[in-house]
Amino acid sequence: AMSAATSTTAVCTRLSGRAKRTLAPRAQATSARTTARSAGGIPAGRGSGSCACLSPPRRIAASANASSADATASTAEDDTIKVGAGQRGSLEERLAAALAEDTSLPTNPNPLALPELPDLRELATIAALEVSDAEVADWTPKVHGILSWFGKLNEVDLSAVRSEGALYRDAWVMPLRGDDPVDFANRDAMFAECKTWQKPFVKVPKVDVKESDAAAAATAAVDGEDAASTSTLAVPAAAATGNTVAIAVTDDVAELPLTPELLGMEFKVGRVLAVRLHPDADKLFIEEVDCGEEGGPRTICSGLVPYMSPEDIMGKNVVVLANLKARSMAGVQSAGMLLCASNGLDGDARVVELLMAPEGAAVGERLTWGGAANEMPHGANKVAKKKIWEKVQPGLVTTDGCAASWNGTPLVSAAGAVTCTSLKGGSIS
Repeated sequence: AMSAATSTTAVCTRLSGRAKRTLAPRAQATSARTTARSAGGIPAGRGSGSCACLSPPRRIAASANASSADATASTAEDDTIKVGAGQRGSLEERLAAALAEDTSLPTNPNPLALPELPDLRELATIAALEVSDAEVADWTPKVHGILSWFGKLNEVDLSAVRSEGALYRDAWVMPLRGDDPVDFANRDAMFAECKTWQKPFVKVPKVDVKESDAAAAATAAVDGEDAASTSTLAVPAAAATGNTVAIAVTDDVAELPLTPELLGMEFKVGRVLAVRLHPDADKLFIEEVDCGEEGGPRTICSGLVPYMSPEDIMGKNVVVLANLKARSMAGVQSAGMLLCASNGLDGDARVVELLMAPEGAAVGERLTWGGAANEMPHGANKVAKKKIWEKVQPGLVTTDGCAASWNGTPLVSAAGAVTCTSLKGGSIS
């Protein structure tokens, strides 16, 4: 495009030079005609200055001694040519003159076949514009004339008039290294250093914390490097009864500060009372889950049919995300979600396992994060509107001990940690 612009500029410059060379004799003719009109008693201003570089040549009286009759005839002829153009010829006539002019530039040996000139009414219809018949009649010859004039450039060999100056395009190079593959010899060591490596993906949690939280997270990460990989947490509820529950955390992931968004999510222990296939959805189970609530068991739909049988769910102590907004799933209202761990793969390679609370966990118990105090549960509408679950979910993973955790902090009940059967480093949803 830049080359074409440069070449076009050169062409226009040469055409402008030709116009200047032809303008001088026309100006002399105009001066002669003006003198003739003055001799015949016709105001000189009627025809003076009527020539332009695109104006067609006109036959005029060039002699100062021309008769008054000849001057009057010339004026009448000139007035017939000017149609609404003031001191200049009409656009159509000036375009016709420009198209008729010759050029000294070499001819294009391989001219392109020009498309047909456009139908303005059809273009207006495509553009959803309303045009009158008068406008179409007025605009069509002008638009066609301009396009035809530009089409004349197709007949010129632009390569012959290219500027000698260097173009920026010719010297520009991509300021990036080559796209060559690099084989890292220390690949295993790099994976070992990646705290969020979950085969076969690197899990990148969403970041939505204030500066103070980010600074605290950085401090916790530094402290975590020096801390032992196994810690024993005393759950307050168990301590009240005289029992201390030891929870092993074998992940290398440094614990991050718990956020208000996380502590306001309501994770409850539920017991599955019944499981059946959804009548209108092949991949959905309908479970009746007792969460210890006065309203009775919750009805929950889950897409677990491809991964487990009803017997794998029936009677289990599951983890229910209880403050999600109820929604219809193939015509059945689902009031919550059963949390599961998965290996992140697709198709037949995908493995999904239920998160389960220990057998001694009380139905309806609200689970905690490492024994930390929960906050008042978020309302279901708030969770949906502010997308709170979408913010905290990326940090949910299973540890090397198959325990559920959020960025290194385990999910626990009074009876012990929440676990899955066998998935290590699995994502939880």
